[in-house]
Amino acid sequence: MTIQTGLNGQLRVASDKSITHRSIILGALAVGVTRIIHPLLSADTWQTIHAVEQLGVSVEVTEDQALIIKSPGALAIRSNHFQQPLQFDFGNSGTTTRLMIGVLAGLGIPATITGDASLTRRPMNRIVALLANYGAEIQTTDGHLPVTIRSGITSDAINETLAVPSAQVKTSLMLAGLSAGISVVIFDDFKTRNHTENMLSSFGVAVDCQAEMIFVAGNQQLVATTVTVPADISAAAFWLVGATLQPHSDVVLVDVNVNETRSGILKVLRRMGANITLMHKRLQNGESIADIRVKSADMLIGTTIAGMEVPTMIDELPILALALAVAQGDSRVLDASELRIKESDRIVTVTKTLQAFGAQINETPDGFVIAGVDQLQAPNQPLVDYDDHRIAMLEAVAKLLTSNVKLREEIGTIAVSYPDFYKDLAVLIDD
Repeated sequence: MTIQTGLNGQLRVASDKSITHRSIILGALAVGVTRIIHPLLSADTWQTIHAVEQLGVSVEVTEDQALIIKSPGALAIRSNHFQQPLQFDFGNSGTTTRLMIGVLAGLGIPATITGDASLTRRPMNRIVALLANYGAEIQTTDGHLPVTIRSGITSDAINETLAVPSAQVKTSLMLAGLSAGISVVIFDDFKTRNHTENMLSSFGVAVDCQAEMIFVAGNQQLVATTVTVPADISAAAFWLVGATLQPHSDVVLVDVNVNETRSGILKVLRRMGANITLMHKRLQNGESIADIRVKSADMLIGTTIAGMEVPTMIDELPILALALAVAQGDSRVLDASELRIKESDRIVTVTKTLQAFGAQINETPDGFVIAGVDQLQAPNQPLVDYDDHRIAMLEAVAKLLTSNVKLREEIGTIAVSYPDFYKDLAVLIDD
């Protein structure tokens, strides 16, 4: 698969991974039958499906790839006395792990949780320590997996101020409170992605969000509903950057989630000089959705990304670094130390990957410094993806822009979040 002219055409990229995870779990906690339309069915989200099935919840995949979740609700699950501690292996899914730790602690279900080599390197104390403050008896392995939950939270309320910019920690606490039937107050000064807050009203839960405060009253029963999952801005990001950098490109990405807590990449690319237009903006299950048109840019200008911008594009920073690498002038990414605890240490792996393409990039403790070059070059040595799906897709886009050699369509780790990556690439090349 090679590119002869530009990237052209229209497509709907992979559905939103974050929203799919959350809708599966909330559907499992809700009473009745929840229908999830356009879910992402990937390696990561299947872990969440299997997790709720172990709680006795029924999950069916229909012919049109929707999910039908049938559940007696959180109260009934909480009342079910499991004979033995449940055993979970969540593979590579950090989202499943952190969110389910909150659910299990709220339900009071004893369990042991493990994962693959990559997941066992990722920190779990950031959520486990908080839940322990509310009475849960949970043991980690030096702050990592395996995690053993012996008993659930005992407090009558959760009240926390986030110490790290993590929507997973925030959501885990909210799910713990909902599962236990107690009130939750969280102060999120980082304004992390708010998909859980947006979705809860669809499940009949009253959520009061004022400035940095989020309040969910106790003893609220979730009611089954229908959730339509939009396309993922994190998946769209690869084509936003690819089309921006490849001459003669004109791409329309439909139904993309442009929630302001997630779409920082759009603001940064526009600031750099990208030709991006949002069309047909609308609301869906509390989320802002739009079709995005992106055309190739004549020139990009380097920029600095720091502070409150970082949480709005933390997963898009690897592919955005490719755009920074060929922008005029110097660029800096600051305050992004969260990159170090993703599937790989993405500060290290992005730096090594782009250096292999001739980029002038160096790592810092919390990001990168980049001096833009006129043109990148095809790497001289074979690349490794560090078992990280976003690094694998970064490499694929960079190869596409620097080489006429046919790409090897190795889905590998990409299946974690974007199983149809190469199919979508073929649409944009062959259009």
